[in-house]
Amino acid sequence: MLLAAALLVPSFPRLNAAEWSLSGSLGAHDPTVLNDNGTWWCFTTGAGLPAKRSGDGLAWTEAGSLFASELSWWRTWAPNMGQRDIWAPDLHVFGGRIWCYYSVSEFGKNNSAIGLKSCTSVAAGDWRDDGFVIGSKAGTDAYNAIDPNLTVDADGQPWLTFGSWFSGIQLVQLDPATMKPVGNVTNIAKRSNGIEGANVVYRSGYYYLFVSIDVCCQGVNSTYKIAYGRSRSISGPYVDKDGAPLLTGGGTVLEAGETRWKGPGGQDVFKNGNAWAIARHAYDANANGAPTLRIADLYWDANGWPTLTDPGPAAGAPTISIAPVSQTIAPGGQVTFSVTASGENLTYVWQRNGTPIAAGAGPTLTLNNLQASDSGNYTVTISNDAGQVTSSAAVLLVDTPTPGHIWNLSIRAVGGLDGDNTLIPGFIIGGTGKKSVLIRADGPTLAKAPFNVAGVLDDPKLVLHQGSPALDSNDTWTDSLRADAIRALGGDKLGGVALDPKEPVLLEDLSAGDYTVHMTSSVAGKTGVVLVELYDKDTAAPGTPEFEAGARLTNVSARAQVGTDANVLIVGFIINGNVPKRVLIRGTGPTLAQPPFNVAGTIADPVLTLRDASNTIVAQNDSWTLAANAADIRAAGWDKLGGVAVDPKDAVLMVTLIPGSYTAVLNGVNNTTGIVLIEVYEL
Repeated sequence: MLLAAALLVPSFPRLNAAEWSLSGSLGAHDPTVLNDNGTWWCFTTGAGLPAKRSGDGLAWTEAGSLFASELSWWRTWAPNMGQRDIWAPDLHVFGGRIWCYYSVSEFGKNNSAIGLKSCTSVAAGDWRDDGFVIGSKAGTDAYNAIDPNLTVDADGQPWLTFGSWFSGIQLVQLDPATMKPVGNVTNIAKRSNGIEGANVVYRSGYYYLFVSIDVCCQGVNSTYKIAYGRSRSISGPYVDKDGAPLLTGGGTVLEAGETRWKGPGGQDVFKNGNAWAIARHAYDANANGAPTLRIADLYWDANGWPTLTDPGPAAGAPTISIAPVSQTIAPGGQVTFSVTASGENLTYVWQRNGTPIAAGAGPTLTLNNLQASDSGNYTVTISNDAGQVTSSAAVLLVDTPTPGHIWNLSIRAVGGLDGDNTLIPGFIIGGTGKKSVLIRADGPTLAKAPFNVAGVLDDPKLVLHQGSPALDSNDTWTDSLRADAIRALGGDKLGGVALDPKEPVLLEDLSAGDYTVHMTSSVAGKTGVVLVELYDKDTAAPGTPEFEAGARLTNVSARAQVGTDANVLIVGFIINGNVPKRVLIRGTGPTLAQPPFNVAGTIADPVLTLRDASNTIVAQNDSWTLAANAADIRAAGWDKLGGVAVDPKDAVLMVTLIPGSYTAVLNGVNNTTGIVLIEVYEL
């Protein structure tokens, strides 16, 4: 079977933007946000726990609710609760499952309880009811069992924070087998005029406690604010920036109300790839005080305190020029990670999955006699008196190395244009022998559910070239002499949806060489969105001598017209095997306008953003000469295109990627448009 394309809905980069530009269904109280395999989910307070979903974390749509009816035990704890009135959910991943803690309560009283559901995938909907977690009764319990939040400590142990005005914020350890409390409940924060909605995150040796303080739920009259403190221990004591304990009313304010957005709170702080973000609600004074979902990037200042303002690197603070690189090492072997950083009096702390490693005290980390348990994400935090910086994660896989290659290319762009604007994917086959390649152009199928793409190209056509002569062409795959073979390979389906007969498919056995595919329309003058896919259909397994010696894809590229919004250029590719692969990705616009290319209408200033399968930004560039590894790019000769110097405004990424699916989005600075060439090379 062919893989379903992962780039039907474009994801757009946020360039130095603290506040995310959200749209769609944004009504929310107490939001919790989770990225589950590339789909974003948001659960909120409300009838049955309302859910929203998004393909990019920006445009949100309603997605039903978690509970269709009440559970029998809810009113045992909250007999006068509102109908299906569920509060402050918390979504978290732990132990291979997604856990959703939630609370039922009577407003203004501590007749409350926390419940739990879990699943393996929100999209799959295989929810399991894990029942009652902890409760409180007015006149019996000092605390209030609402606003749950799951956190995992540096040793990988789960804990639950909860609580409100009634005796403040509480903490209790959880049994990893049941995710229910074990041990005593500990008070970690208290405030006489309102504190609730706590969540705890771990970063660089500190636990950060975020809370909502003062009064919620009064529309534009709400005085809610988000405050914080930190501690070296998950159980406290937590203090704010001035050293005031949160147990005695301390707390540094992160965000308070302003002219439009009143009473921010109900926050959820979460990792967004290697970065951090915060979701919360606020009351919109421009919309009669409607409670509204807001998400922003969260930064950390030179002293490790959270801030909503990008502090930038402090003067003299360490900077990283070469980050650690992912590796696959056989069991029993040795690995060395290294980092290159600048700054004076540097100290290095290496971490595995966020936990410090005692052996890592310098710019290199060497581990011997590797076992499967050593696999994980390795980072290094570099500090001096001026600040600190943490590297991107290098993935270590302890397994028998199975080298792989690029074996898939997918391009979403506007097709049917003529002349220089023609969509032209290209690829290079290296090695010896023949390579079986399947090439497909999807237009009408994209208009079908679940893709629902508007403005597709009705009747695409493919013409395969090696040099000037056309080797083959097709505009109706069912008329192909190899239609049966295409069906056998799954080429008649796109993500399980039957391919429209008007769409072209080529199945070719090709020798080593350079090839291009001209994607046009069977009907002159017709244009529209199209998805062109190229698959390596070789049967040799990665890592085998036959695979290494045989023909293989070494380069994939595309020349196309870049538009705005849904018409940006989106290129996806897949790396197979289990060994990280060094690749170069280049987006050239200004260079194409120079002789001998002389392409008219090129894009003036391209921006290249690479995302992984979870939609996390892996790397980004809009001027290759400003890249941290620009010297490496130049030394390897990638500062030239056909002998012509690459313009400084063109974008180049040289990165080492773990095997998997990737999407490169190419758009123009300030929404400019034009022709661009995007290339992906194995190095």
